Amino acid sequence: METNIIKVEDNFWIIKEGGVRCFLFEGANQAMLIDTGFGTTSMKAIVESLTDKPVSVVNTHADMDHVGCNKEFTEIYMHPSEMDYYKRHLPEGCSMDKVYPLWEDDIINLGNWEFRVILAPGHTPGSIMLLEPNRRMLFSGDSIQLGDIYMFGAGRDMTSYIYSLEKLDALSRHFDTIWPSHDLCPVPPTVIPELLQGAKDLAAGKLSGKEIPDAQPWMKDCKVYRCSAAGFLFNENE
Repeated sequence: METNIIKVEDNFWIIKEGGVRCFLFEGANQAMLIDTGFGTTSMKAIVESLTDKPVSVVNTHADMDHVGCNKEFTEIYMHPSEMDYYKRHLPEGCSMDKVYPLWEDDIINLGNWEFRVILAPGHTPGSIMLLEPNRRMLFSGDSIQLGDIYMFGAGRDMTSYIYSLEKLDALSRHFDTIWPSHDLCPVPPTVIPELLQGAKDLAAGKLSGKEIPDAQPWMKDCKVYRCSAAGFLFNENE
């Protein structure tokens, strides 16, 4: 997969591997990496080319395209609700020995960056987002984006997702931009009520599903349900 490094501003980079983004922030004494990609390239080598500070990893959730290079780092943080899935699908070379909990409203202070943890289940049970209130930025993982959001399979729950979007809509006065892991980036907070309405319409049976072009075997019986903002990959039989 092609890997691109984008310097957004001093001490802030996007590392894009294929269709997924990781975000690197350098503080005065330490650095933080949001997610580690598919694992097709060495994320550690990339990070070390950008900062000489010790790096901790925060996983927004434990899907394979977000934890692929976790094995290269010694401090991994995620919400405890995500740890069971991570443990059962542990990437090669990874261990639970270096995984630590992040809780709702925990603060990650890098000095020049300060992030508040927001729990937003639905896409996965332990999906989290990181709010930087001083810069009014929200890093949303997969749960808020303009692409196709996976809402089928074990752990995905539309009711929880709707509640999370309602919570985030109420918090939207605290951020001006949303930085998703997939598709366009950044996007405005106005996408949240559009996703919320779409999720409610899907739950109420008001959206029509269409076959997924080139669907993989593990996506059997899944269709894409499109709303004004994005698509939901969903299996109505689950």
